[in-house]
Amino acid sequence: MKTNLFKTAFIACVSLALFAGVFSSCKTTEPVTADTAKLTAVIDSCTSLLASATVATDYPAAATTEFQAKLTTAKTAAADKAITQTAVDNLVVQLRAAKDAFLAAAYGAIPKSALLMGMTFDETVTSNQFTTEGKPWTAVLTKGPSEIFGTATNLPTFKAGKKGNAIYFNNGSHLEISNYTAADLLGKQLSISVWVKPDSTRAGNYIMSYNYWNSWKFQLQEQNKPFFTIHTNADGWVDADNQADLSAPNNAWTHLVVTLNMDTKILTFYVNGASTMEWDATTKPGLTGTGAWVYKNTLPLMIGACTTYAEANATWDWVWAKTPANWDGFVGSMDELKVYNIALTAGQVAKLYKDENK
Repeated sequence: MKTNLFKTAFIACVSLALFAGVFSSCKTTEPVTADTAKLTAVIDSCTSLLASATVATDYPAAATTEFQAKLTTAKTAAADKAITQTAVDNLVVQLRAAKDAFLAAAYGAIPKSALLMGMTFDETVTSNQFTTEGKPWTAVLTKGPSEIFGTATNLPTFKAGKKGNAIYFNNGSHLEISNYTAADLLGKQLSISVWVKPDSTRAGNYIMSYNYWNSWKFQLQEQNKPFFTIHTNADGWVDADNQADLSAPNNAWTHLVVTLNMDTKILTFYVNGASTMEWDATTKPGLTGTGAWVYKNTLPLMIGACTTYAEANATWDWVWAKTPANWDGFVGSMDELKVYNIALTAGQVAKLYKDENK
């Protein structure tokens, strides 16, 4: 009798255990709801920023469009009830970065003290020279070398420009500045801004040159790409372009800016107010110095030319054709040339383009 009771109790316990297992296996697991409080707060902040900002006046249209697209994506994702916590956390990071990028793109004023040298080409020209804005340097209108161009050489001329007058270079004509202070051109930060209207595609369309490749130079390279070279304190060489063919098409005005920051080791190209290429010490290992190298034979600051004929003839130790077609100099028009002793921000470049594109 005891044995039967024991068996009955054992069977009952096993049955209860099996029933409990079956019951628990049939239960539906409730999804874990992601905590979207931070994401909602960031979305609200970004929405308020776009609503309160005078977008057309304070921000470039492209920056506004990009920021709005990322905000819309975040709102759509946040409304998905099945979103995971990982996805929420990633969206917070991404949207905060988008907000920072939008704020950085805001049109920014450039301090007057940052202008190292400026040329509007509306200056009064006396005895074939004029005084620049910023530092009162003397820009001398100079003919191309007769050794190259013979009797065809001429002085730069002036034409209708992007704003007022522009300067026109051909047959080796250029500007030379000799009364500058070298230290002003060898600092840790530098920006060059200019409107260009090239006549033709040439590898040596030099916009500006300080001791050519021995210090730094800015030009249009093949395929009309902006191209910048700097020799960094004997630590390295940097040759960089914006890797976009026809950035400055022939017979059309294009705004070009190159900025150099040797503190952050960043070199950036801008075309018509927008960043088109950024280089750093990883992609350009030569960006390791603290500024441009001091060349042993300091030349005039050249606008529209590579170097002087005397320098080229004395120091170029390779065979080069001394013909007009092979002489490096700008052929076309330039306007609103400015050199700054700071690395302009994206917002400052955008404002510069906006203010001059009228």
